[in-house]
Amino acid sequence: MTEQNEFDNIGIDDEVPEAEFSETPDTENMISSGSSGQVYDWNSAPEGVKAPPRTDLDGQIVTLIKGELILPAASRPWEPTKAGDKFFKYCTFALHYDKEGQQEFYSGVRVFKREEHGQDKYSHPTFTKDRKNQASRLMGLYADYKKKDINEVSLKEFMAFLNSKPKARIKAQEVTNPQTEATVKKNFIGEFVGEDAK
Repeated sequence: MTEQNEFDNIGIDDEVPEAEFSETPDTENMISSGSSGQVYDWNSAPEGVKAPPRTDLDGQIVTLIKGELILPAASRPWEPTKAGDKFFKYCTFALHYDKEGQQEFYSGVRVFKREEHGQDKYSHPTFTKDRKNQASRLMGLYADYKKKDINEVSLKEFMAFLNSKPKARIKAQEVTNPQTEATVKKNFIGEFVGEDAK
């Protein structure tokens, strides 16, 4: 059996079936209370992800309406890390733009398995700080915009910013789905910009 590279899903369109959201229990019951950090409470996420067809927004300035992190369904199987000493599941991470109902999915956010009172729980969602996957690169752009080291950026700070209606310039990028080999042009954020940007 070939070990799956943890970055194999970079570029995969992370849209997941609507049924997956309905199986996700209350966030508080899924997150391990033993992990550090704030209680994860983004429970206003929609129960379905039906995006309109992508429109090429390359070079355009958009306002982010909201950023959403959706925990994986409890029924989704755990995957081992490269080292094999931990288990994780990928989250759905979506940004909603103010242009034509457009949204984009960023891969790379994970929750790790925590055992608590004989039950499997999730860690808080985790972003790597190496800028090697889509979500980590986005967090890096935020750090650059705030003139901070990416290691100083907390999940709470980052998600609060994404939900404060910031403006950003889109840099469309073609990515290849490693499973289907289909090429998709995704509307990634190229940089965050000030309110007066044109």
